[in-house]
Formats: sequence, C-alpha cells, structure tokens
Amino acid sequence: MLTKIIISFLITLLMLTGCNQSKVINSENSITESTHNPIAREIIAQNPNADIFQYKGVIYNNASNIEWVQQEKLTVGEKVGMITKQYKDGLNFEDEMATKLPVEVEIFEPIKKSGPVLIVKLNGKEIRYLGLIEG
Repeated sequence: MLTKIIISFLITLLMLTGCNQSKVINSENSITESTHNPIAREIIAQNPNADIFQYKGVIYNNASNIEWVQQEKLTVGEKVGMITKQYKDGLNFEDEMATKLPVEVEIFEPIKKSGPVLIVKLNGKEIRYLGLIEG
C-alpha cells in the first residue's frame, strides 16, 4: 500500500514538473515573439531594395503596389516633414531618413486620414506610403 502511494506521488510530481517546464518555455517564447512595429534593419535585411522612410518612429513603405491604399480617395493635406538624410549601409535608421527618396522630398498627411498613410511629392507625382504598424 505504501509503495502505491509513493509511486502515485512520484508520478504526480513528474507530471507537475513536466507541466511547469512547458510553462517556462511558453513564457520565454512569448517574450521572444512579442509584437513590435517593424524596424528598418529588419525590412532591409528581408529586402535590400525596400523603398522606405521613417517618420515619428514608424517605418513607411512605398504602397504603389498595394491596391486598397491606391483606391483610397486621398487629398494631400498639411506638410508634416521632409526627407533629410539618405540611408547608407551601416548607418542607424532615424526619422526623416529614406532608402530611395532623395533629400528634400516633402512628406504630407492626407486631409482625410485613412489609416497610417503618408504622401510624398516626387517629380510632380504623389506617392503613397503605408505605415508598418503591428497591432
């Protein structure tokens, strides 16, 4: 009878230990897989030819090939910034820095906001950029 109790206790202890370890693994995974806005380094690592710029800590990606962004009825509104630096390999990406847009290109907010979209004017053309926000 005593051996059955000891064996039951050991089995219960092993099960609890096993469950406890998986919780530790899960909590570690949830920490490493936390949600965050993409950063320029991640985007450039995946696509070295990415057409992006940073504004107020958010990366904006050229949305010329994103149908819903192009279909939005947007009118250029207030100027909110300007590209002040061109990205070069090894630099830390910062606000108003771009990979493709030249320095002095102006950044505008649409009059009617429709998600995280900004507009730049380049050579007389309006180009829409979509903010990459996780959420």
